[in-house]
Amino acid sequence: MIKKDLLAMRPLKATARMLEIERADVPREIPGRYGVYRKYNLFARCGVENGILKVALFFPDNLRTGGRWPSYEVFVDRPAGTYITYDRMTDKWRTAAVNHLDWPRYIYATDGTWMSQSEAKMVQTHLGGSRGGYDGVLDYQEQLLGKALKRCHKRETDPWDADLSLTPGLPRDWAHWVDKVGIPENHIFYRYERKGARHGHCTYCGRDVPIAGKPRHNKVGRCPVCRHKITYKSVGKLGEKYVTDLHCIYLLQARPDGFMVREFWARRCYFMSAPESPEVRCSEHMRVLYNSKLEPRPYFWGIYKDGTLRWLAGWPNSSWYSSQARYYRHGDKPGRVYGKTLPHVVKTCLAHSGLMEFIRDSGFVVCPNDYLYRLKDAPHLEQLAKAGLPRFTGECIGSSVALYQLFKNGMKGGLAKTLGIDTPRLGRLRRCNGGNTFLTWLQWEKSEGKILPDDVIRSFCQWGVKPSELDFIQGRMSPVQVCNYVRRQMKDLGETGPRVLTIWRDYLSMAKRLKMDTNDAIIYRVKLLRQRHDELVERCYQEDHKDPAAAVLEKFPDVDQICQSIKEKYAYADKKYAVIVPNGVLDIIVEGRRLSHCVGAQDRYWDRIQRKEAYILFLRRASRPNEPYYTMEIEPDGTVRQLRTLYDRQQKDVIAAKGFLTRWQQVVSKRLSSEDREMAAVSRVLREQEFEQMRQDNVIIHAGHLAGRRLVDVLTADLMENAA
Repeated sequence: MIKKDLLAMRPLKATARMLEIERADVPREIPGRYGVYRKYNLFARCGVENGILKVALFFPDNLRTGGRWPSYEVFVDRPAGTYITYDRMTDKWRTAAVNHLDWPRYIYATDGTWMSQSEAKMVQTHLGGSRGGYDGVLDYQEQLLGKALKRCHKRETDPWDADLSLTPGLPRDWAHWVDKVGIPENHIFYRYERKGARHGHCTYCGRDVPIAGKPRHNKVGRCPVCRHKITYKSVGKLGEKYVTDLHCIYLLQARPDGFMVREFWARRCYFMSAPESPEVRCSEHMRVLYNSKLEPRPYFWGIYKDGTLRWLAGWPNSSWYSSQARYYRHGDKPGRVYGKTLPHVVKTCLAHSGLMEFIRDSGFVVCPNDYLYRLKDAPHLEQLAKAGLPRFTGECIGSSVALYQLFKNGMKGGLAKTLGIDTPRLGRLRRCNGGNTFLTWLQWEKSEGKILPDDVIRSFCQWGVKPSELDFIQGRMSPVQVCNYVRRQMKDLGETGPRVLTIWRDYLSMAKRLKMDTNDAIIYRVKLLRQRHDELVERCYQEDHKDPAAAVLEKFPDVDQICQSIKEKYAYADKKYAVIVPNGVLDIIVEGRRLSHCVGAQDRYWDRIQRKEAYILFLRRASRPNEPYYTMEIEPDGTVRQLRTLYDRQQKDVIAAKGFLTRWQQVVSKRLSSEDREMAAVSRVLREQEFEQMRQDNVIIHAGHLAGRRLVDVLTADLMENAA
């Protein structure tokens, strides 16, 4: 279209009919909606000249003032598939579609466009659409834009499709392999029977099998027929269906230009109405193509710009806020590798990569892309893989720093020398399938000229302990002695190895602070580690709070003596709990600081003890008597006024503790003297007077988790009167 020829076309001015309709279209208000509204937001005319459709668009406000020239003139050349708009308001040409032109704001809030029926039909006939008038022009323009966008998309996607067109087909046994090998989870489903289940269905061998003994839901075992590892599942506990975890599985295939790694996600879905017929769901999500230089060209299955699902070039955006967030949760993780295509791929493309050895030695459960990514930048990784060190290789793949430190000087003098060990120790590293921690211990052996048993090093590796982490006991115990000591303490304490080492290290640090002889075996190789640790914690707290305790004793000098005098009367324990009487002010202050509550920090508690109105006792777990648990304020007859733990709170376990305290109160009642009962009566009266005063003053708690509650209500809820 030539612009000067378009401007020379017959002008389309507003007709008298249009002016009449606009004058009759009075703006009106609609209840519940903002602003004023007209029946028509736009007026239009059209004409065809020399095969060009011309559509004139008129603003209602212009017509109301008597203007007859259009605001926009749209020219459409259907044979050429083009359109252009002339803006008479600014005397400029525009290429935007009609819905993207500059319109007055009121036009967007009005109902429709007026055009004579004959001219609207002319638009529909000329453009060949389903609608006429303004809508027909807009439909045609959007159709042209859609085609242009598709052409733009195809320019981007056609090279992707051409690249992926060389993807080989799936192996013939792929579906069977995915079900039996790719998804490692297998189960025996059984139904509850009164005398115990005797038969179940094995999902691996696909048969009904006998069950020996009593199966438990989620118990791990082996199928008595096929001997595969299974997990027992009770059909009655699984609802309508049970779905396994989503597993990554990998397929490597050769291509004319190199090879590709295909990543699938697979799972089984069992319907409890027929668990013997599961649905295997396997979908492909990643394809990484490699050339001879191991340069990757990744593709992933995702949503394209036009909203369709297809293969997209690049790595997925695994951010939680993106549409590809599922790749963060599932993709690029170790999984089963299909083995039958590996020899051909390795022979043609990866002969000098070590990938085959790494996959084989890792039990065919790896992420091939991670290995190939590291191999491109660190070719020496091949030597590790071919040396039969799958765990060490895998750890190096996951740590670029470790890989750099290992090969920063290249491979000089063989692998053993590069690793900082000798040939026999390299054999041990290979035989034990050791990782970085195992290697660190072998390097320590070589530097110290000593040899440690393999099982000792394995234990340290299991605990994640390196030689430098035993410096706190160096020179006093050998690594073998340390290992044996930690094993015994793990059994006695029921803790993990790292936790035992932490407790031991803290214990020796506190012993040194308290000027104990930490070179004495009685001190550093203590038998009751947890108990001695807690005792030193208590002593350290006491050392830190001696001065505050002395200040309290100046004001309340009888507190220590009173605490000592009531020990036999109130101390009591069973297999689970113990009531402990503090030695005096220092113990109470330490208890308050360790549990972060107000006991020991306010004079009213010391005053009550001084007057023998109430006492402070400690409720402890019998298994850990030196560790603060709950603090109690009691009256002389054993009535519990307050029972609070960390931050002045009560946890759910207080219910079981109250059962023990009821039994404790019964024991205490038998020990009370007539004097104790008289003091208890006085204490009860003072407590009621204090509660009544709180009610009158309406004392509200303003901080902590009890904020907003009345103090008297909280204290009343804590109260456990001795009914014995």
